[in-house]
Amino acid sequence: MTVQRSVIPARITFLYTNIGRGHPFYLDGIMEALIRSQAVSLVRRELDVLDLSHGLSRAGWRAVRWLYRRGSSGGLTGLLYRHLRSRTDYNRDSLTLRLMGRDIRAAFAGDSDPLIVAHPTMVGILRGKPELIYQHGELVTPEEAVVRGASTVLVPTPEAAEPFRLNGEYRPEQVVVTGLCIEPALIRQAADAYAARMARYRSTGEPMIGAFFSSGAEPSAHITRLIAAAHSVVLAGGRVILFAQNHHDLARRAAKALTDRRISFGSIDSSDVVPSELPAVLIVRHNNRREENLLTSRLFSVFDFFVAPPHERSNWALGLGLPMFLIGPDIGPFAPLNRRVLLNSGAALAIEAPMDAHLLG
Repeated sequence: MTVQRSVIPARITFLYTNIGRGHPFYLDGIMEALIRSQAVSLVRRELDVLDLSHGLSRAGWRAVRWLYRRGSSGGLTGLLYRHLRSRTDYNRDSLTLRLMGRDIRAAFAGDSDPLIVAHPTMVGILRGKPELIYQHGELVTPEEAVVRGASTVLVPTPEAAEPFRLNGEYRPEQVVVTGLCIEPALIRQAADAYAARMARYRSTGEPMIGAFFSSGAEPSAHITRLIAAAHSVVLAGGRVILFAQNHHDLARRAAKALTDRRISFGSIDSSDVVPSELPAVLIVRHNNRREENLLTSRLFSVFDFFVAPPHERSNWALGLGLPMFLIGPDIGPFAPLNRRVLLNSGAALAIEAPMDAHLLG
């Protein structure tokens, strides 16, 4: 029997930028959903832009990643980062896009199988490639995220879809509303975790447990406020689970601050068993996104609230009924828009000023 090519499912390539947590995290979610539905055979390959780039192109991607991490903490690097961010327009051809995309375009020349990307830069670089799928997993859609040239755009909500449809940027049928992007491992336990959390709220004898997160860049101002807020929660009799990248600033500064203040704390990584009795502060160390997601799923059932910048894990507040406290300052175009959506929803409260972090408990 002869099988026509059109009835054989095309295999999908995932192309990661691995800048920050958000964009790669959304691709991880599609990958995990395919694995859980036993459709992983549809995955052709999983690539990173650095795998494909060489010479000046590779140096350009390394510079972008360095700027992302260093540019969020102020100083001259921060000024440069904000200046470059404010001038970003992925719909315009530029020397930078041509240089950074040179090897990436060459790698996919003549390739008609589906390619999924989650960063607007990739749409600007690969504009017009057949079966280019752009996953915009964020709750909000700033102007810089609306990039023309994909065949399909995946968005979480109708509100996030609107900017893509305005002015004929995309036809209605090209923009697919998927629902909120939430880790499958959390969805499985969401209902039970919610019921247990509500029972704890009604109890007067249980300490509240807060999960604390920074962005991948770990801006210094966020670290300062997270530590102050964690200290306040502990002083009020609560407990803190602080997620931090191994050997980075948040883990180091938190451990030092807790030691200086003589607050009991423990530390685990993905190789450890979660303690049956939590210390006042548990520092959860991870080396990559997959370790972080694994540790999060193990501990999620005990979270009573979480503290994070507005652009981090905001889907939890809206989709899982987990109250969120927003720390600032807002960095980048997504944070202020996310802040507005979260506060209007009633799912979040803001820690407005640096001193407010000391009052969270």
